[in-house]
Amino acid sequence: MQARKEYIIQFVGLSVGEHLYEFNISDSFFEDLEYSEIKQGNIAVKLKLIKQSTMMVLNFEISGTVRMNCDRCAAEFDLPIDGNNKLIVKVGGNDSTGEDDDIITIAANEHELDLSQYMYEYIALSLPSKRVHPYNAKGKSTCDKEMLNKLNQFITEEEKDEDENDPRWNDLKNIKLN
Repeated sequence: MQARKEYIIQFVGLSVGEHLYEFNISDSFFEDLEYSEIKQGNIAVKLKLIKQSTMMVLNFEISGTVRMNCDRCAAEFDLPIDGNNKLIVKVGGNDSTGEDDDIITIAANEHELDLSQYMYEYIALSLPSKRVHPYNAKGKSTCDKEMLNKLNQFITEEEKDEDENDPRWNDLKNIKLN
């Protein structure tokens, strides 16, 4: 991921205390990412940076939408995401990599921090494991009905029966617990 100046914070000149930042992440943010499953999005990131003498605490508040393919019908839709993440940056001292993903150590001579990789990771972590169209006000799925009908045509009778009555589980019914 290339460093972009809009996601770099110059922390050397900051006074001790709380500082607020806002970032807007659009499609151009994801263009440089070759292996990302996210290609489009409109995300607002609010960052509260609390600077102390030897460390900084960064609280990320992420909200917006990303363009994803539905796991059920394969159609694209805007998936709402939100999340809160914390990153602790220790300035100077020993590099303690591998201890905790939420704590990083930077050299004492560093004067800026590139947040783009952390923002991408926090956005990716806010994605649900199952990505399907949301339900409408009546509780009905908003998936592509035409695609679901095509998929149902290819389910064989054997697959339907297997889902309903899997004989491998029958012996477990006979187990008696105290």
